[in-house]
Order: sequence, then structure tokens, then C-alpha cells
Amino acid sequence: MTRYGFVIDQTTCIGCHACTVACKTEHGVALGVNRTWVKYVEKGTWPDTKRFFSVMRCNHCTDAPCVDICPTTALFRRPDGIVDFDTSRCIGCKSCLQACPYDALYIDPGDQTAQKCNYCVHRVEVGLEPACVVVCPEQAIIAGDLDDPASRIAGIVATQQTSQRSVEQGTRPNLWYLGAEASNLDPLGAVDPGDGGLWRDPEPSYLGVDLSPDAAAAGPGVVYEHGGLARVVYTTDHPMPWGWRVSSYFLTKGIAAGLAIATAVALLGGAGTSSSLARHGIPAVAAVFLAATGALLVADLKRPERFVYLLTKGRWGSWLVKGAWILAGYGLLLVVWLVLGVVGSEVGVAVVAWLAAVIGLAVAGYTAFLFGQAEGRDLWQSPRLLWHMVAAAVAVGGGAGLVATLGFDAEGFEGPFALCLVAGCGAVGVVALTDLAARHPTRNAAEAAHHLMEGRYALEWWLGWMVLGAAVPIVLGIVTLAGGSAVYGAIGGAAAAAGVWCADDAFVRAGQSVPLS
Repeated sequence: MTRYGFVIDQTTCIGCHACTVACKTEHGVALGVNRTWVKYVEKGTWPDTKRFFSVMRCNHCTDAPCVDICPTTALFRRPDGIVDFDTSRCIGCKSCLQACPYDALYIDPGDQTAQKCNYCVHRVEVGLEPACVVVCPEQAIIAGDLDDPASRIAGIVATQQTSQRSVEQGTRPNLWYLGAEASNLDPLGAVDPGDGGLWRDPEPSYLGVDLSPDAAAAGPGVVYEHGGLARVVYTTDHPMPWGWRVSSYFLTKGIAAGLAIATAVALLGGAGTSSSLARHGIPAVAAVFLAATGALLVADLKRPERFVYLLTKGRWGSWLVKGAWILAGYGLLLVVWLVLGVVGSEVGVAVVAWLAAVIGLAVAGYTAFLFGQAEGRDLWQSPRLLWHMVAAAVAVGGGAGLVATLGFDAEGFEGPFALCLVAGCGAVGVVALTDLAARHPTRNAAEAAHHLMEGRYALEWWLGWMVLGAAVPIVLGIVTLAGGSAVYGAIGGAAAAAGVWCADDAFVRAGQSVPLS
């Protein structure tokens, strides 16, 4: 067996960036992105200061989460342990960027596909060492076969004290550091002062959210030396891969799924399937929001023309692929529902509505498992995420149904839809309060939760989740249940949709607000 890996000797590294330049030259890496880079951290106060270097790159993990989440096997682990990629299969979904705990992947600005260090496999296969190893003037980068006891790298790992990055993630990385400063390897071990660092002007950076250079305001885990604050003075940028499209997809998917779930509740309550709402309204509105979901997903891809790869080249272990098939199956069921409604088959409509409600639960909840595969974002690993998504779908489904009752014959549906709105929003509020009281298992999750509930995203989270997403819809839903006009419920439904979007947007962004490198 062969298992390639790296040892970086930070006791000899001089921070010259020769490895970065060699990598860029060897692979044609564009400006603004890096497969390997050197991070600088300074400690102390002038004149008693010291600068530390650390080389950052892909760790070629034995249990690589980027491989697990990749929907098209564009990322794969070779028999020799190298985690390689096939850009011809990449759809640019950016999920691998979320899964990697080391910030090792990026989207190439040229071909818009994911890229990272591939151990210079084209060189290794002809007996040469990676370009970064050859060019290092201090021989600080050691590469080789970890399973060969006679190799230099195996001897170092076996006999010397080394350290690794983010071992708590369970990835079993194949990169070790000799003599590395702890604050360099710990993403939360040093703060970004927000001054731009070396060689560039200050600019806003999400990596500086709530991590003030002031000692009194510094977050947990910040390392002090000689009375000064450990601070990052040079690294490479890693912008948030996912933004408003993902937040909006949460909402549209929830409405599409929640309408079927709310309809099942109405059928349980005695509503019939002869109304125009049951036969045409619900499946039509759900189909519109499902189509919007698909459009948002495709638009968020860097290579949208390759979207079909999810179905034709998909790897079933990825929840992106499972989700694509769930959405496709749900869409087909909505079409059948519409056809049966047109031909007037009340029994057929009832059967399909129940089936749609069951699949709707999968539509609402599968993203929780997808986010669970994003191993680099600890906030998203919450066991309560699934319940939030299902509860939010019930809430916005009931709310959207109440809006739909204003334009369709809807006898027997207003009360059950209002009940779904109230119950779903109440459950959303309970989940929110549980999150507030929960103990976060990692510092990464704790920092992200701080950004969500107390920092930059707190207003969006509190106003959206607790006010618009819970309090307002519950009050207006109760008014409707008490015999008030469905207009009140429709307004509550619109408020629930706005609140859920704000809460999900804050959650998505807060999860990405903590640096990984």
C-alpha cells in the first residue's frame, strides 16, 4: 500500500512564498486564489514582537468530507491516498468548499470549477516530487509515502512531535507540522485586525466579524503572548460560497413541500377534494414554488449547464444527488395531481395528495442531511436543523395555503391551514429557544452561534425568526381560527415566509462566518 502525505517543517520555513509561486506556475493558478499559501501570524507588542509562518494546503484526508459531499465524483481519493479532482465532472456547486475543514478548495475564476492541491500527481506518476517540494529553499516541505517505514516522512511522523489541523473533525489528515505555532494552525487562535494585513489596503472582511483586535472584546481561544494579541497579518481570502440564493431556496422548497403537508392536515380535518383549491390551486402553487427552487439551485451553480450531471453522473452518497431525485419525484407527483384534478377524480386527488405529503416531508427535510455533510461548518451540524426545516415548511405551507384560499374555492381548508401556520410557527419558536439554550460542542459552532444570536446577524435572526417568523403569524393565525377573516391568516402567512427567509439567511451566513484556516 502507498499513502502519500506531507510534513511541513515550520522550524525551517522562512515564509518566502516560493511554494505558492511554484504551485501557481505548475498549475496555472489564477491571481486571487491559491492551492497552497503561507499564513503569517504576529504576537506581542512592539518592540517585543515575533512573526510565525505556516504553510496551508489540502490535507489529503483519509476520510475526506469533500469526497463524500461531491455529487458527481469530481473529487475522489486515489488508491495512493491522494485526493484528486476531475474538473470535467464539476458542476460548481461549492459544497466541497463547505465540507473541507481546512479552506483548501476554491472556485477557479477561469473555468468556474473547484480546484485544490492534487499533490502534483502528473509529477508523482513519473517519479518526480511535487513542485512545492522541489522549489523550497529550506527543504521545509517533506513529501513521500507514509506507509513506507524507510521513507523520511514516515520516520519523522513516527519519531518526532508533530501537530495537525482540526483533528477533531475526524478527517484523518495526511499532513503534519513540525514546530508550528499553535495560533497559526488554530483558525480561532488569532484575530484579523481588519487593517488589510501586509501589502494591501484595509477592506471589510467577513473573517473579522465580531473578532475585535481589542483584548477585552476578543473571542474565546485567542492566544496572548507578551501582553499582545495574536493577529493574522497575511493569509488568503475565502469568501462565503453560499448566499441569498441558498437562503431563498430554503423558503421556496419549504412552501412547495408545506402546501402538500397542510393539505393532508385539511383532509384529516374533514375537507373534501372537490374544491378548486384541492384540485388545481394547491398543486399549481406548489409547482410554481418547486420550479423556483430548481431555478435557484441551478442559478447558484458555477457551471449551471452541467446541472443534469446530478442525475446522469450522480454519486448516491451525496445528499445533493438524493435531493435532486426527491425534488424530481415530487415535481412528477404534482403533475399527476394536476391531471387528476382536471379530469375530476376526487379519489385520485386524495390519494396523490397523501403521497405528496409524505414526499413533502422528504423535500422539506433532506437539506438538513446535506448541511450535515458540510463538515467544515459546525453550526450546521445541529441535530435540531431537521426539525426546524420541517416545522418551517408546515408554517409557510399553511401560510401560503391561506393566501391561496383568497383566490380559490376553499371550503374546509381555512381552519386547517391556519392551524398549520400556528403550530408550525410555534414549533419554529421552540426550536429557536432550544438553540439559544443549547451548549455548542465546538469552538467553531460557539463562535458561529455568537455571530448569529449576538453579532452581525442578530437583528436578522431575532426579528426574522422570533417576531416575523413566530409571534406575528401565531397571533394572526389564532385570529383566523377564532372565526376572523382568512385575510388575517394570509397576512400572517406572508409574515411567516418573510421571517423564515430572514432566519434561514442569518443561519446560512453565520455558519460561514468563522474562519477555517
